[in-house]
Amino acid sequence: MNRPERLACDLRRDLPVRERLAHLIPRKQQEIERAVRLLRCCFEDRRKRSPKKGVLHRLMIVGEFARRSRGPDRETGQINEYELWAFVDFPQYRGRNRHWGKARHALATELAGRATVDLSVFTSDEVERWRDGGNRFLAEKFDRGLVLWERSSNRQEAVDHD
Repeated sequence: MNRPERLACDLRRDLPVRERLAHLIPRKQQEIERAVRLLRCCFEDRRKRSPKKGVLHRLMIVGEFARRSRGPDRETGQINEYELWAFVDFPQYRGRNRHWGKARHALATELAGRATVDLSVFTSDEVERWRDGGNRFLAEKFDRGLVLWERSSNRQEAVDHD
C-alpha cells in the first residue's frame, strides 16, 4: 500500500473520533483528532528488545469538552485546553516524562497557538483501584469522560468503541 492509500485508510479508520466529538465545533474536533493520532504514533513500540514500552489500551478526553450536555459549542477565539487520559498496561510506563516527553513535545509543537493538551497516563487497572479506594473525584471524572480510541481486546488492530 503506497503512502496516499495508507493515509486515506488511516483517515477512514479514525473518522469515528470526530463522530464522537460531534457536540464540538469542527476546529476543536480537528485539534482533538490530531492529538489522538499523534499520541498513537508516539506510543508505537518499535523496539525488538527490552525495555518494551507496553501497550496503549485507551485514549479518552475528560473535563468540559467531554460533556455533550454542556450546550451548543461556539467559537471563542481562545486557546483551548484539552485534558486527555491514556491507559497503558505497563505500570512503569505511566506518568513518566522520559517516556511521554516525546509525545508531549509533539503535541505542543503541532498544536502551538491553537490548543494545549494536558496528558495524564494511567494503567488500565487504576480505575478499579480508584473505585475500591474511594477516590470519587477521579472515578467520576473517568465515568464522565469520552473514549476517543480503544484497542480491541481480541486482536492487535485498533477499533473504536462506544
